[in-house]
Amino acid sequence: MSTPNQSDDKSAIIIEDMDDKDAVSHGSLLEEEGPKLKRTLKARHLAMISLGGVIGQGLFLSAGANLNAAGPAGALIAYGIIGFIVFWVTFSLGEMATYIPVSGSFTIFCRRFVDTSFGATVGYNYWACWAIIVASELTALPLVMEFWTTKVPGWAWSGMWLIVIFVLNVLGARSYGEAEYWFSVIKILAVLIFIIVGCITSGGLIGNTTPHEVYGFKYWSSPGAFSPDGVLGIVNAFVLASFSMQGTEIVGITAGECEDPVKQVPRAIRNVFWRIIIFYMGSVFVMGMLIPYDDPRNLNLSSSVTISPFTIVFEKAGLNSVANIMNVVILITILSCANSGMYVSSRMLCALSIEGIAHPKLAYISKRGVPMYSLICTSLVCLITFATSFIPGKALFIVLTKLSGVAGFVTWGSICFAHYRFRKAMKYQGIDVDELPIKAPWHPFGDIFGISACVIICLISGYSYFSPANAVGLIGNYAGLIVCVVGFVVTKLVSRSKMIPIEAIDLVTGRADLSHMHDEKSDIQGPWYKRAWKKFLQIIL
Repeated sequence: MSTPNQSDDKSAIIIEDMDDKDAVSHGSLLEEEGPKLKRTLKARHLAMISLGGVIGQGLFLSAGANLNAAGPAGALIAYGIIGFIVFWVTFSLGEMATYIPVSGSFTIFCRRFVDTSFGATVGYNYWACWAIIVASELTALPLVMEFWTTKVPGWAWSGMWLIVIFVLNVLGARSYGEAEYWFSVIKILAVLIFIIVGCITSGGLIGNTTPHEVYGFKYWSSPGAFSPDGVLGIVNAFVLASFSMQGTEIVGITAGECEDPVKQVPRAIRNVFWRIIIFYMGSVFVMGMLIPYDDPRNLNLSSSVTISPFTIVFEKAGLNSVANIMNVVILITILSCANSGMYVSSRMLCALSIEGIAHPKLAYISKRGVPMYSLICTSLVCLITFATSFIPGKALFIVLTKLSGVAGFVTWGSICFAHYRFRKAMKYQGIDVDELPIKAPWHPFGDIFGISACVIICLISGYSYFSPANAVGLIGNYAGLIVCVVGFVVTKLVSRSKMIPIEAIDLVTGRADLSHMHDEKSDIQGPWYKRAWKKFLQIIL
């Protein structure tokens, strides 16, 4: 375990193609070593990564589980509350990541702004979170394939696509970014088409019956807007909703590998909130109009066959051929999220190694700028998907998604806490907040709300699984939390670290060159209707 001084010297991953003025780690051991992570992610890549990490099978498949748990109105409330948390987390991380743009950013921020052992725990939690997300995505693949066939064993599908994702990541950040860009374009179009078709179907303009049935809010009346569990159903939906929205912090992780983080990261972050409103809230609203919460095809342990809510809606629209295409899109979505997860978790493990809190070999970077050993280690975790050969696929999938969902709350709360101390240090050291490329609104309310909400949800999310006892729910909701607490205590005892005083917080090492800070407003000029159109395109694309 490194001391705080050692971690400061190695607190940032050195990025190729930076001049001496922009070097982010003055005493780093990597300055005189071989290949380094590269700034190969362009603006269009970053814009899509900020969306690609957010929209995954959590929306396309797990939303059915939330609909089943909470009902249409309950699911909307759950996604709305989680979206509100995500808004504050995204801006808090963006503020820090543009001021100090380093790869693996927020674990470094937690170590520099809070405490060494705290940052180490958060870093390992986040690595495990995304490694588990990759595993859950691969576990979801056989569930989606059930739409066409049940003859191929689940582990075979998972293993085949694990190899594909591994190869994409071996090719480097540029290949990852390019693949994620096109994956995300397909997802955006699919969600927009889904919302349009769903609204038309709900109004009775198209359908699979003659005459076409008008759904409207039919299922809000019967079987009801809320599930029989009422408030508990909404609480149960929180974890899977958080799993669905995880990925917004990927923008902070990629800050060290994009060409111009001061310009590109704020733009991507400002758009994330609106994308959540359009894609998540819009999609869940459409599902609630066309699918009753007690539909047996929604994801739950008792269902015989799980079908995506997206596919069900297209079937009700009378577009059975499109339903097959939509299932292909869902497969692409799962691969996209797994691709993002593999990228993020390997970079995080590499950052932990460079900070001195993981094996030194994990910091090795290939000539393509890929942390190879970290990538291999992450891939080994994903072999848990082969457990579907002796554990029911749905049970394993639900446990993995809940584990990663709770880990997401730990990460979000930690980011808010680090940002709270970051702002306090800025004030103490006399640094003007106007120097920040992007500013989190309504500080410190956002940080306090984010910390409080994450702690409360973590503690109450599995309440309903105690009586009657449900192993899947209890393990998924609390096993990861217990491991985090134990890990923090052990790390604290071993390192004997203490919380860093506000006056000693380092806000200089790795600071971006803000002398040529870009004014984003200059990009959007012309008459109001042209500005509105350009802004709309920025939000969508």
